[in-house]
Amino acid sequence: MISLFRIDDRLLHGQVAFGWSPSVGANVILVVNDEAKNDKVKAMALDLAKPNNVKLYIRGVAESGEIISKFAEAKKSNVLVLVRNTDDALEVAKNSQGAISEINIGGLRYEEGKKKLTDLVAVSEKDINNLKQIEQLGINLDFRILPRDKKQSFSDLLK
Repeated sequence: MISLFRIDDRLLHGQVAFGWSPSVGANVILVVNDEAKNDKVKAMALDLAKPNNVKLYIRGVAESGEIISKFAEAKKSNVLVLVRNTDDALEVAKNSQGAISEINIGGLRYEEGKKKLTDLVAVSEKDINNLKQIEQLGINLDFRILPRDKKQSFSDLLK
């Protein structure tokens, strides 16, 4: 089962490990990131950041749609999926055979040329287009930093 799919440019950190993981009952974290897959130091750092009782898998973007669709059918796995950006989220969503029903957007840092939607989420025009395409796939977008925060919708934040 996919318990949470999250876009967060920091990937696995305290809010995810100790806020979201227990909240959704995750026993598996799947980091979908080509850079982390190919960099042993990054992979080791991610492994150190995860909760002790949780398995960590790090996979590339291209292969992850199929992996997520298999995890969606798994009875014993509660999977928290993490991607770094909206490009990766869109690609995985398109290739996961409808296994994703909601995406949480929790952290996209502000950079020049981006529009702030929340204190911790800033988007470019490309991000906005990617998020619109994700919604067109029938996937709900949920903007929250932590589980206890109030859900905010994409349309409300774009106003």
